[in-house]
Amino acid sequence: MNRLTIAWRNVTRNHRRSLITGGIVAFGFVSFALAGGFMAQSFDGLRQSAIRSGLGHVQFADPRAFEKSEGSTLEFGIRRAGAALAVLRTDPDVDVVMPRLEFYGLVSTGGISIPFGGTGVDPQAETRGSDIPKAVQDGKWLQAGVRTVVIGRGLAKLLNAKAGDNITLLVTTPDGTLNAVDATVGGIADIVIRELSERYLALPLPLAQELLAAPDTVSRFSVILRDAADEPAVAARLGNSLHQAGLDLGSRLWRDLAVFYQQVRVLYIGIFGFMGTVLVVIVFLSTFNATLMSVTERTREIGTLRALGARAHRVTAGFVLEGALLGVASAIGGALLSLLITLVVNLSEIRMPPPPGMAKGIVIHVQVIADVYLLAAIAMILTLAFASFLPARRAARAPIVDSLAHV
Repeated sequence: MNRLTIAWRNVTRNHRRSLITGGIVAFGFVSFALAGGFMAQSFDGLRQSAIRSGLGHVQFADPRAFEKSEGSTLEFGIRRAGAALAVLRTDPDVDVVMPRLEFYGLVSTGGISIPFGGTGVDPQAETRGSDIPKAVQDGKWLQAGVRTVVIGRGLAKLLNAKAGDNITLLVTTPDGTLNAVDATVGGIADIVIRELSERYLALPLPLAQELLAAPDTVSRFSVILRDAADEPAVAARLGNSLHQAGLDLGSRLWRDLAVFYQQVRVLYIGIFGFMGTVLVVIVFLSTFNATLMSVTERTREIGTLRALGARAHRVTAGFVLEGALLGVASAIGGALLSLLITLVVNLSEIRMPPPPGMAKGIVIHVQVIADVYLLAAIAMILTLAFASFLPARRAARAPIVDSLAHV
């Protein structure tokens, strides 16, 4: 009879205590797995929100635009926008290219003038690659060839404007002169951030270029890549293609631009890391108490083994092996229970409140992350093995006579 068989028989000998201890470990495993799956969903949601907010997977612009703000209108503008757009669209890993022309100005309804931050966009590209068109609640999103704008709800409130109202846009062109155009409020968007909502104004790219007297000019390109595309590799390849076309543009990946995402990610990791540490401590203390009772009840057995010549470290190793086997069985049970709970939760379509940076709540969809399951199994097995080691080591080193006389 090998040591594994003996260890397993010792585990099942007191099935009630083993079930209780295993249940505690399985609970710890389930907590780890579900928390990890929920955190992964949160990260994916924040990632998609950042990318679809207009950042794209990769941005291309004048290298200086990534380092400092413009001192004058379109100081860092891309003058050959059409040529750059044609190059970017030819790459097989590119899904959508969103040209964006960014500027500042005044918007007026006649009696009220409010500063705004304007963005000239390709309406169709934004619909495919951005979630902003989905935020339009009153009216509708921009249409190519139509002189309409979409403004934030905060700006609409300041202007006392509604969909269908006429407005005037006033800006300073790159050569320092003033220019104005008339447009119609086509839609009002619900923007999450209040400060942005009070300044947000989007308009078709041709209208923005007319307003700024800057034909074939944009501020940057936001590029949406196809699924499974290697972002750094595609960014480097596109940069080389632009350089060969005589366009020396800098590039940044979305994660370098999404400061808010990085801050929230660090916060979430800290929160879940703290919760995981507390969970491990609770599981350890609970299992330590159970294994201590088991070792105490088997003190005479330990003394008998020592009297027959078994060394202290072999006796201790036997108890550690029992703990590890119980940990493996509990981890398997915890994994099955986690999968079942995950299936039930995902099918229930429970909606959570809006996370940071999003306007609407999200439906809980706990992900099954193999690495999280593996990490949870290792953590639970090691916790139970260590909880078995401490009392077993102490009992195995006790005097044999005292162990045999234990009642």
